[in-house]
Amino acid sequence: MTDRAHPPAGPYEIGSTTWPGLAKLAEEAGELVQILAKLVGASGRETYYDGTDLRARLIEECADVIAAVTFFTETNALGPAVGERAGEKLALFRRWHAEG
Repeated sequence: MTDRAHPPAGPYEIGSTTWPGLAKLAEEAGELVQILAKLVGASGRETYYDGTDLRARLIEECADVIAAVTFFTETNALGPAVGERAGEKLALFRRWHAEG
C-alpha cells in the first residue's frame, strides 16, 4: 500500500531512479534566474522596487543551486567529470575578469 502523503518519487525527483534530483536542479536554477533578472531590472541596486533584499535572495538562491548541482552530480555519478570541467571554466572566468 502506498502512503498517499508521500507517494513514490516520479522520474527526475529526489528519490527516483531516473535522473534523481533533476527536477529540483531545474527548479532552483529557475529561482536563481528570477533573482538575476530582478538585479538587472533594478540596474544592480540591491533593493528591488517592492522592497525585496536582492543581495540576501541572491545568496540564498546561489547556495540552493550549488546544493542542487552537488546533489545531482553526486547522485548521478557525474561528479568527477563535472568537477574537472568546472575547474577549467572557473580558471577561464578568472582570466577574463583579470583581463577586464
